[in-house]
Amino acid sequence: MRKKTAVDVALHFLKFRPRTGFEIERKLRQKKFLPQQISQTIELLKKEDLINDLEFAKMWIENRNSLSPRGSKLLFLELRRLGVNTEICQQALAQDNSSELEKAKTVLKQKKKIYRQLPPEKFRQKMIRLLAARGFSWDTIREVLHSPA
Repeated sequence: MRKKTAVDVALHFLKFRPRTGFEIERKLRQKKFLPQQISQTIELLKKEDLINDLEFAKMWIENRNSLSPRGSKLLFLELRRLGVNTEICQQALAQDNSSELEKAKTVLKQKKKIYRQLPPEKFRQKMIRLLAARGFSWDTIREVLHSPA
């Protein structure tokens, strides 16, 4: 049985979901590959378009918007935590066509079904905390809570 190369490990890691260059690099460092092997592997994967941080960021934002909407602030922080550089984060967020207000309304609609038994003020407080935790601005929170749903 041959020893796994850095490319083998990276490709296996990429099988599960797209990754950023940072995530691949971190995984290869954990597996004790040499810095030169890591950089060559990252270079090869980028050349073959298996790592593309901009496409990853767009996919991440789209996925989040459809499954569990978040505000731009939180999306930015998640992408930064995944190793996407600031310029690419900003570029991907600028290309996001979804409105913060519409995303916040979606969250509110989903939660209204779950928390319909709560008194209105308790529900309002819960939604303020939830929307803030999901990275929505105070202006968006205020607007979504005051608009007829």
